[in-house]
This record gives sequence, structure tokens and C-alpha cells, in this order.
Amino acid sequence: MKVVIIDDEKAMHLIMRRMLAKVEEIEIVGSFQETAAAFSYLMNHEVDLVFLDIKLQQENGIDFAKRLRGSDRRMKLVFVTSYKEYASDAFEVNAYDYIVKPVEQGRLHKTVLRVLSEAGT
Repeated sequence: MKVVIIDDEKAMHLIMRRMLAKVEEIEIVGSFQETAAAFSYLMNHEVDLVFLDIKLQQENGIDFAKRLRGSDRRMKLVFVTSYKEYASDAFEVNAYDYIVKPVEQGRLHKTVLRVLSEAGT
């Protein structure tokens, strides 16, 4: 399963990579700190799952998700954020899941396993 991480904090990229490395079916194909490069990549590559923060430098994660949903690309979106109050907004853009930081390995693993089982992997 091809995964992209979008978060403006470099430390979060390292944490997510370390946690996701424990699932051998996961291949991290992209890691972005801002949405312009992430959007360009996602429009030109097949990606199954995107981990996305809410608060980003140039664009709110919800607005970015709306742009993604407006494209012909179909991928699962999992918001990973420090903000509990955006959960309902996230599900309005068909979020697959909403994980509040700090991310717990068990919680992340459960979400990934659910995605994998639905993909038939």
C-alpha cells in the first residue's frame, strides 16, 4: 500500500515513518511539508492512503482535502492533528479516520490494518 505523509513538522514525519515502518505492507512514497508539492505529486502518482495534518503553513488540511476530493483521484485520507475540534469537518470530506496527536502506535496500527483489510491485502 502506497502512503503519503503531509505535515508541516519535520519531527512528525520521523515519528510517522518509524511507526509505519512496523507494517511491512506499507510503502511511504512521499513526504511533504506543504500542500502545493503534495497536490502535484498526488495528481501524478497512484497513492492509497494519505496522512494529513489540519494546520499547515499555506493551506488548511480540510481545504486541501476538498481540493483532493474535487479531483478524479481516489485515496483514503487520515487526518493526524493536535486539534480535536475539526473532526466533524474532516468527516465532511470523507475522512477515513481522525487521529489526535500524540499518535499512539496501537491506534495508528489499527487504522492501517483496517485500510489493508478493505484493500484485500
